[in-house]
Amino acid sequence: MIRPINVGETLEYVLKGDTEDSTTWTIGILDSLVKTRLTDIGMVYKYNPEAPGDSLAESHMNIAEQDLEFVKFGLKGFKNFKQANGSEVAFKTEKKVLGNIEYDVVSDDTLKFIPRMAITELAKKIAEENVITEAEEKN
Repeated sequence: MIRPINVGETLEYVLKGDTEDSTTWTIGILDSLVKTRLTDIGMVYKYNPEAPGDSLAESHMNIAEQDLEFVKFGLKGFKNFKQANGSEVAFKTEKKVLGNIEYDVVSDDTLKFIPRMAITELAKKIAEENVITEAEEKN
């Protein structure tokens, strides 16, 4: 039996190595439409069939952009995320259309405060969270 993704479910996550006065990140489960579209951002391949030859094919990786988009769609909040002066970073959202569906996503104004290494780890965790493990599938 195939089980549906728990769209709307959230979980709390602490970054590896964040052991002192940790920030708790609330991440959500991405639906399959979002995950598929964001996964496709990761690699772009262009080929012109009218001009054959490998030298005319173009491909590049957009991993940093893909990570940012995973966090934009998957991060639902945080606790204890403070600036150097001790003030809490505000969690703001904005509307974004993907396909023909409008989503509430983390605003760029909030994302700019999250360090790149945290974006990378959060994106990985968010990306793996809509995969049903073999053990879960047997339950």
